[in-house]
Amino acid sequence: MAFFDWNGSQARSDINSAYKKANAALDQGYQTSQGYYDQAASNYQPWVTSGQQGQQMYADLLGLNGTDARSNAQGVITSDPLWTGQLASDQNAALKALNARGLGASGTAALAGQRVLYQNYNNILSDYANLGNQGLSAAGSQSNVYTGQGDNAYGYGATKANNAIGQGSAISQTRNTGLNNVLGILGTGAKAATAFGAL
Repeated sequence: MAFFDWNGSQARSDINSAYKKANAALDQGYQTSQGYYDQAASNYQPWVTSGQQGQQMYADLLGLNGTDARSNAQGVITSDPLWTGQLASDQNAALKALNARGLGASGTAALAGQRVLYQNYNNILSDYANLGNQGLSAAGSQSNVYTGQGDNAYGYGATKANNAIGQGSAISQTRNTGLNNVLGILGTGAKAATAFGAL
């Protein structure tokens, strides 16, 4: 700044320059942080997606989406050789235990076979329910990231607004600099004249 800024123009220039630098730094920081928020939110997406799929399958298996959806979902399970192989293995184990006690051809054996089927089916239901819960947890974490991103955006906007208000206020204080300088000189001259008159 010049030694004597007669009308405040240099002060206004300095204020505008500082305002531009502050906003440029703020813009860069905001853009960088938003990118990190986007990356953090996208990291949860695979779990959110698989959780939604698991929840959909769980609802289908329970019949919440109609009989056709339930039939299709059950077909997916029963056509899986790993599931059918496990079911057959579990039923054979139950029947061997009953045969050893002489109950192989009894109603108890038939009931045991059904119980094994229900147990295995319920295990599948639990797996899909757990997958849905995992997705719910990931969606909650992702929502927290988005909430933070929203708060960040609000803070960015509020800071920009405060910067603009501060700039306006600082500039308005320089508007009367020239008049104040003239009045100061006149006041000094009047004091000097009074002092000379008193001599």
